[in-house]
Amino acid sequence: MPTVPAQKLEQLAADILRAAGATESEAGTVARHLVEASLAGHDSHGVMRVLQYAKEIRAGLIVPGTQTTTIQDWDTGSTIDATGVFGQVACNQAMQTAIRKAQQRTVGMVTVRGANHSGRLGAYVALAAAEDMIGLVMVNGGGSGQWVAPFGGRERRLSTNPITMGAPSGKGFPVVLDMGTSVVPEGKIRHYFQKGETVPDGWLVDHDGKPTNDPGQLYAEQPGAILPLGGSAGHKGYALAFFVDILAGALSGAGCCSADKRDTSCAGGILMMAINIGSFGPTSHFQQQVEALVDYVKSSAPAAGSEEVLVPGEFEFQHHQRRSRDGIEVADSVWQDLQALLVELRNGSWAHEAQGR
Repeated sequence: MPTVPAQKLEQLAADILRAAGATESEAGTVARHLVEASLAGHDSHGVMRVLQYAKEIRAGLIVPGTQTTTIQDWDTGSTIDATGVFGQVACNQAMQTAIRKAQQRTVGMVTVRGANHSGRLGAYVALAAAEDMIGLVMVNGGGSGQWVAPFGGRERRLSTNPITMGAPSGKGFPVVLDMGTSVVPEGKIRHYFQKGETVPDGWLVDHDGKPTNDPGQLYAEQPGAILPLGGSAGHKGYALAFFVDILAGALSGAGCCSADKRDTSCAGGILMMAINIGSFGPTSHFQQQVEALVDYVKSSAPAAGSEEVLVPGEFEFQHHQRRSRDGIEVADSVWQDLQALLVELRNGSWAHEAQGR
């Protein structure tokens, strides 16, 4: 497994995306986002996604160079149609809009429909935290990308429907909750599958609803399903997923899960919110309280097998520091596929084959 400096990996990702048709700005935005996800230790949302995005450009699911369309706009919110742009481009625009509106009206809320894969959501709430705001993001698949069985069921009916919150901490990194409402995101299953490794207990069931450790069962001809977050209390993760489908899907107009939206293409719905902390009192007082909370929680004696108590977002901060210094480990199959794809794009065979379809 090669270990690659972040700068080199970002350059490779940008080169591939440009060669696949992305504009200079799009390639930079997306490559930077993906490498930041890998630096944070979330390889499932990192550079491995370049391969997916290139295929989606080829299939016409991502349309480089297009612009988002504002459907509605008012003083505290907007509704945006992503119109085929990269998910990272649309999401950055949406969160910046929410922040700008929150600066003027305390709360800014933006919905996005027709979004492609948006990457690591924690990056967007971190944008809000950097502006002394609380950020909140919810994402559904617009009815597609149904990987998850409902609690008490064995067939796929929901997307992984993640929810993310972030706030400034005064500790050099934002506190960030970034979780799927399923026990694990699909991308992490794919990461195990690409590495040829088995997944932990409690993540998957096969087509018959029996527990399995084989990640390939999720992609089988008769596919299995990811389980909702919570194990024996999975009704909680399932209920969260249900309401993310409503808030991100129905509210944005992207749509919710249904029998006629069972493909895995991305046409997602997103809800983004920014809350201006300064409207409620001095931001310094807020940060003092959060900093004290962090210190108090971390003062707990570690449990057996743990070296220390980590607060939300600290795992990513520590990984970012280490990988910035030591480089990013990239799975052999991903590294080989990235190199091969760049060669294919540069010699023109990719474009030739795409035109022939």
